[in-house]
Parts: sequence; structure tokens; C-alpha cells
Amino acid sequence: MDEKTANEGTQQKTTDAPTNVDVEHIESNELDYDAQRLHDLGYKQEFKRSLDMFVQFGFAFSTMAVLPSWSVGFGPSLNSGGPVALFFGWIIVATFVSLIGLGMAEIVSAMPTAGGVYYWCFRLADKNWGPFAAWMAGYTYLVGLLAVNMTLAYGGAQFILGMVAMGEGTYPQGAYVGIYVGLLVLAALVNLLGTGATGIINKFIVAWALIGTVIIVVAMPAMAPTHQPAQWVFTEFINNTGYTNAGIVFFLGMLQAGWTLIGYETSAQIVEETYRADIAAPRGIIVSIVGAWIQGLVLILAVLFSIQDVDDIMSSTVPIARLFYTTTNNNGLTIFFLLILLGAQLGSLFNSILACAHLIWAMARDGCLPYSKFFYKLSDKTHAPVRAIWLQLVICIAIIMPSFGSTVFWQAIMSTAVIAVNISYGLPFFCRLVFTRNTMEKGPFNLGKYSLPINVVSLIWISFFAVILCFPAVSPVSPVSMNYASLMIGAVLLFALFFWIVSGRHFYKGPMQNADN
Repeated sequence: MDEKTANEGTQQKTTDAPTNVDVEHIESNELDYDAQRLHDLGYKQEFKRSLDMFVQFGFAFSTMAVLPSWSVGFGPSLNSGGPVALFFGWIIVATFVSLIGLGMAEIVSAMPTAGGVYYWCFRLADKNWGPFAAWMAGYTYLVGLLAVNMTLAYGGAQFILGMVAMGEGTYPQGAYVGIYVGLLVLAALVNLLGTGATGIINKFIVAWALIGTVIIVVAMPAMAPTHQPAQWVFTEFINNTGYTNAGIVFFLGMLQAGWTLIGYETSAQIVEETYRADIAAPRGIIVSIVGAWIQGLVLILAVLFSIQDVDDIMSSTVPIARLFYTTTNNNGLTIFFLLILLGAQLGSLFNSILACAHLIWAMARDGCLPYSKFFYKLSDKTHAPVRAIWLQLVICIAIIMPSFGSTVFWQAIMSTAVIAVNISYGLPFFCRLVFTRNTMEKGPFNLGKYSLPINVVSLIWISFFAVILCFPAVSPVSPVSMNYASLMIGAVLLFALFFWIVSGRHFYKGPMQNADN
């Protein structure tokens, strides 16, 4: 009997565990339950459990960081569909993201482990394909998280530089990269403090983001000299892309919502530090998506009604800074609003760094990475994956260096982040539908008869959106305007496949290796 089959027998008893436990009132036997639950999934308890459902929600909500994430690229998105694409595109993308989130919530409830999509693919595939599915999902998701880290740090640099000249003028690429490196180092240092700091920071960032959103969406329309009419907000279609097909332009306009509404799955990376993770984690994913949906809709309406000069914003170096300035005509308020965005962006960066570090640690735990024994290490004092944190810091700094020579490289990094993360979202659904359609184990949260239809619709949307994400932003396409994301994603998948063929298939048997060590 192979190791995976042997462990399947232990899974069934976990699905009968009581589910009527209030996560806010932690009993000592709950820790025993979580440790046993993890053991049944193949692992021993190594992290210290100290997080609750609110932190699960806060982690996912703060990582999505709707307020700064949507603001970073809304200016260029005005070129692709204008208000129609920004408003209705948000509703469409958020609807499908909600379905994906429900599917993920069901899976994490059944399999609350730090590997997330990487571990899920192994368990949802059959014994022959499980290791390969986990390997490919792990490397794709890892690249996606690394690219997200880079994008968040670069976005933070934009906010800081936006404060310098209110969105006007140009800045040397070295200024972006220097601030980018500084923000990454700051995020790494914060995460070295461990789980206790994570809980405190996320509670603070949730309050910061919500209060900041209220301030901006109330103050900006109130101070705007003029307001756009409702007809413009809900019917104006702008096409400065060069494409003649309005459908393609609208799809391109949805990319901003697609970039903003990712990260809700990162809370799965801290489940091994969470009480009653099989209940808290799915709740955290669902509540964070609902919160992001509402927050984004309110923000979009406030921005669209407050826009003064569309051409001025689209031509600005930092469009959101220019929007704030032309709306308030006040340097101090513009800087204040940008500080609100920067604070929320840093919270997202902190969480993304931690999620990526936990994924590296989880893959190292299973021997899926080079030098796994070295990176499979937690700090004795803070229980933080210190070596994994420093590893991703080095990678993110090294990869950004070619951007000194080409901004096209940087744009490809941004697209790669969204594509890689979305592909990794779809792989567990694919494995489930192909291999364990009717036999997937269930946790306390499950979708019942709606489970398979939701998985099917989610996979179709992810496949469709991945194609749209590879479209160049303008037409006709030149070497400067080409979207190189497909090339980078292809390189990642080919590397993972090549590494599997020459090495991984000989030693990697899947993520079930230390429960009884």
C-alpha cells in the first residue's frame, strides 16, 4: 500500500468532527483537535497556533488590499473601456472570484495545511499523478507569489514618488528600484517578528484600510469642483487602445479588477497557526471576498464621479496622485491620501511576503525545492520561516535588476503575477474534476450539490481570463508594447517540467512525509 493510500484511510474520520465550535472561544482541546487534524493530513504540528478567524479574514482582506491595488493602475485602465469597463468589469470579475473563493473555501476546510494549492493538487489527483500535479502547482504558485511581491513593492514605490510631484514629471528607473528594494527589506524584517506580530499588524491594517476608504470616498466627491454625470459614469466607453473590437477593449479593461481581486487564498498559508482552521479559514476567504467586493464598488463610484480631466489623468506618471490633486487642489490632502494607500499597500506586501515564505517552507518540508533541508527551518524564538523569508528577498531583488534597462520587463512581471496566481487557482479544481470528482473528502464547510458546478464554472473563467491576460494592451503591437507575460509563464512551466523530468520524478513522492517523525 502506497503512502498516499495509507493516509486516505485517516482522512474519513476527520470529516465527522464537530463543527459547532465558536472560534472566538478557544478551548484547550481545540489545539489537540487541530494537531490531530494536521496529523491526519500527513504532518506534525510545528507552528504555534495563536490566530483566530478575524486574523484569517484580516490576512486575506489585507493581502487583496483593494484600496491601493485598484488605485495603482486605474489610470491606464481608463484607456480600455473607460468607466463602463471599470464599473461593470468589477461586477463581472468579482462575481466569478466569489465562485472561485467558495470552491477554495470548501477545499481548505477539508485540507487546512500551509501548502495551500500545492498540497490540494496532490490530494485531489490520483496516486499516479498526485506528485506531478503538486510539483507543477507548487512552482507555478511560487512564481506567482514572488511576482506579486515584486508588484506590491513597485506599487509602493509609485505612491511614494507620487507624493513628490503630485503625479507630474518623470522619475529615473533607479528611484523606483531603490524604493522597491527598501520596501522589500522592510517587509522581510517585519515578518521576522513572527506570528504574534502578524496578528497585530493585520488587525491594524484592516482598520486602516476601512477607515481610509471611508475618508477617501467621502472627502474626494465632497471636495471635487465638478462631478461627472451618472450617464458618463455608467455608459461612457473610452477606447484608446487601437483595437477596433469593443469586446476585446472591454476585456482589457477588466484586467484592473483581475489584478485587484487576487490574494484571498493566501490565508491558507497560515492555517497551521490558526485555531479550528477547518472552520476559520473558509470563513476568512468568503468574508474577505465579500468585503473586497463592497469596498471596491464604493471606491470605483467615488473615483468615477470625481474625475475632473480624463486626459490629464491618463497622461500622468502616477494617475492616482494626479486624481487626488485635481480633485482636492491641495498638496497636503493629496499626500495624506497617498499615505493611506501606502499603508494599505505595505500591509498587503507584509502578508504576501509571509504567505510566500510559508509556501517555500511547506515545499521544503516535502523535499520539493533544491536545498530543502536548509530552508525547512523555523526560528526557535519566533517560529518564523527565517531562511525562506531571506530567500525570496534575494530572488525578488535579483529579478528586478533587468528593469533598469527596460520598463517592458517590469510590465511583464505584473502580468505574470496575475496569470501565474490564476493558473494556480485553477489547478486544484482541474485535479478534482478529473480525478476525484465524487470522492473528494469534505470538511466542516462544503458546497453540497453545488460543489461540482461551481468548480466547473470557476475553471472555465480562469482559463478564459488567463488568455485575456496575455493580450497586448495596445494595437498594433510593437516590441515595446508587446505583452511578454505568456513568454514568461511558458518559461516557468517549461522549467518546472524540465526540473521534474531530470530530477523531481526520481525522488519527490508528494507532501506526506513527517507526521510520524
